[in-house]
Amino acid sequence: MMVGAPRDGDGTPVGTAALLAPFVEAGVFGPFEQQLVDAVVRLEPVATPPALLALALAARAPRFGHVCVELGRARRQVLDGDDTATPDRELPWPDLDDWAHDLEGSAIVARPDRSFDPPLRPLVWDGRRVYLQRYWHYELLVAGDLGRRALPGHAGDGRSGDHPDLRLEGVLDDLFGPDAGADGPDLQRLAARRALTQGVAIIAGGPGTGKTHAVVRILAGAHLLARAEGRDLSVALAAPTGKAAARMGEAVQAQLGGLRDRGIIDTGLAEALGATVPTTVHRLLGWGDRTHFRYDRSDPLPYDLVIVDETSMVSLPLMAKLLDAVRPDARLVLVGDPFQLTSIEAGTVMGDLVGPAGEATAPGGGGPLAGRVTELRRRRRFAEDSAIAGLADAIRAGDADLAVGLLAEGRDDARWIPDDIGDAMAEARSEVVSAAIEVAESAVAGDADAALDAAARIKVLAAVRRGPSGVYDWSDLIEAAVTEAVPQARRAGRWRLGSPVIVAGNDPVNRVFNGDVGVVVAHAGGLRVALATGGGARLVAPARLDRWETWWAMTIHKSQGSEFPHAVVSLPAPGSPILTRELLYTAVTRARERLTVIGGEESIREAIDRPVARASGLRDRLWPA
Repeated sequence: MMVGAPRDGDGTPVGTAALLAPFVEAGVFGPFEQQLVDAVVRLEPVATPPALLALALAARAPRFGHVCVELGRARRQVLDGDDTATPDRELPWPDLDDWAHDLEGSAIVARPDRSFDPPLRPLVWDGRRVYLQRYWHYELLVAGDLGRRALPGHAGDGRSGDHPDLRLEGVLDDLFGPDAGADGPDLQRLAARRALTQGVAIIAGGPGTGKTHAVVRILAGAHLLARAEGRDLSVALAAPTGKAAARMGEAVQAQLGGLRDRGIIDTGLAEALGATVPTTVHRLLGWGDRTHFRYDRSDPLPYDLVIVDETSMVSLPLMAKLLDAVRPDARLVLVGDPFQLTSIEAGTVMGDLVGPAGEATAPGGGGPLAGRVTELRRRRRFAEDSAIAGLADAIRAGDADLAVGLLAEGRDDARWIPDDIGDAMAEARSEVVSAAIEVAESAVAGDADAALDAAARIKVLAAVRRGPSGVYDWSDLIEAAVTEAVPQARRAGRWRLGSPVIVAGNDPVNRVFNGDVGVVVAHAGGLRVALATGGGARLVAPARLDRWETWWAMTIHKSQGSEFPHAVVSLPAPGSPILTRELLYTAVTRARERLTVIGGEESIREAIDRPVARASGLRDRLWPA
């Protein structure tokens, strides 16, 4: 049992230094957790050490992506999810039964099973998990809102009378063709039907499975049905980052021409659909600061249909605020890949939403989202024998032997360089450097489009920033080679002519967003940053950009929402806590045509054998056993 809190002569606690000292020394708790526990002790002097330990763990959890702490796995959660804590060191963990008994009667703990509206307490315990009150509230809000939207006869449910089934099927026939073919039911059509007839629909799938194809047709179908009924339709398209939103817009624009040319939509509707410009979720909600948004339940978003792409990057708090702001009678479509890296903030929202519907061994499952999740499995971007697709499947399945075997085959589209020395490594570096030199030469010549094309043709995706395989080392290598080959690519203050850049913050005033990419080019005797857009380069004065980084290489986390003809994945040495299955899967699936993996076999196996394990209760709320 954990030792009691130190007290002075009259029995008053004198702080948490002695109480949490072993955990602090092991790197488990930082200043925030210590200060929070100190504040609670001042307000509730009778709080017991086990309850205070649970509070500190719950406060620590969101730093590592957890929404809560599973009491029975608290020790394992600390050791598995922390890249700073030292080994267990015989930390004084309470006996589990004693710990639960203490939480039962603690003055700082609320028990939601004992009250429909539990009292406000810093800690919530549901008998299995402990949460900070705020995160418990977010989880409850998301589960409750989705449950209400999924109720039969919900105001957003088209089957309640918005349009006859025959009209819907006719529109789907025009957009997708017949319902079934030689390969069975058209899952894209099924996803569209659900999105057009239900209050909430989830579309899951990996890269190249046709998620955007389905989204564009959902957008067109919603407008066609609204037009047939003589009503206007307002639609919002959103994604978590500026880069993902821009890519969503480019993909929509690319497919509208085909629908127009086939006569499914007319020019007027094509222009109307093209005018629906995707934005970030934060901007959609009217981001005022880090916690407050313009739109909420009392002042909801004015849209009939809201479609969110790259939902895997949405945190639990942001999803709670989005659902709070979407009108109860609006339809909501959430699109994403549940196997990609999750949000850097707390939660595993997309994976929790898909739940057992995304598992081959349990395709069904009961709960409010049953029959509302469509997972697209057929890859249309890659050939049937694609090594990239096969590698992604092996990683996703956790099959390290198969993944290593595929890489060892030495296929043209998936090259493996186990060591950072030798001819193969020299060839990879040469290819990266050659593209960088082309970027600089085009930028010096003022050819913005050519510079942007070369910058995005091949991209180094590193797992870490520092170290021999990190972003900074790759950037130094590339920049030194470019400086030698293109001396005109000079530095002018903070800016270097010919340098690719990536925006590191949102700036709505200048219409630049986190993840936007560009190249510093020569223009009219000075410098401009040519930003990539769906319609070509947009030139911006360097002084108008505040937060940015050079883009010779990028982290795998930053690459989410992007894809490149050739992705060079640079992995760290074994033992790095950053190596996870989701990280490797995300990196591999950024490659559209060619993939180069640089890293030893042990690093690859370590990543595949370590899936991200974030504690969350949302899946159990949405998919009860």
